Amino acid sequence: MDSRYLTSAQKPQQLPPEDLPEIAVIGRSNCGKSSLINAVLNRKDLARTSSTPGRTQMANFFLVNSKDLIVDLPGYGFSATGKGARKHWQELLNTYFKRRTIRNKLFLMDIRRNINEEDYDLAAFMSTHSPIDLVLTKADKLPQSKVKPALDKHLASFVSRGVDVASSFVISSTKKKGIEKLRSYLFRSED
Repeated sequence: MDSRYLTSAQKPQQLPPEDLPEIAVIGRSNCGKSSLINAVLNRKDLARTSSTPGRTQMANFFLVNSKDLIVDLPGYGFSATGKGARKHWQELLNTYFKRRTIRNKLFLMDIRRNINEEDYDLAAFMSTHSPIDLVLTKADKLPQSKVKPALDKHLASFVSRGVDVASSFVISSTKKKGIEKLRSYLFRSED
């Protein structure tokens, strides 16, 4: 799988032209977005990872096989970002999610965390015009016997709140669990 960094957008007017299908990746700060992107693309350091929550401050676009884009969107929910950063983040997302080229919306959550109102609100907003794909990360940090119940609980919670969910995945980027299934789903029409 050929992949490379394309561009970043900090402001809505910096978003690139809508030329290729896009896979949007969003989740709470420190849920493993960059690790997931690297694992799906079979790269070690394409998307920068950090132990510091809220590190991704821009929408980062990665070109995949010269025909798709994966978009690493800023993490949300990290209170130290401040009101100004949150307002900027909301403006960027409001503009971004109007793009016609978004093919998939991956909504990432750490499988160990409970869903809060901010999660529900963002997932509902994202699923207004098309469904989201729920991706529960860090599955290696939970006993195997608790993985399926956690998935069922998260899925039922979102659906009960009116969030349209197309598919769900349980992932461990470090152990590569579920990565091939997600990769096949996202690039199913490709050679």
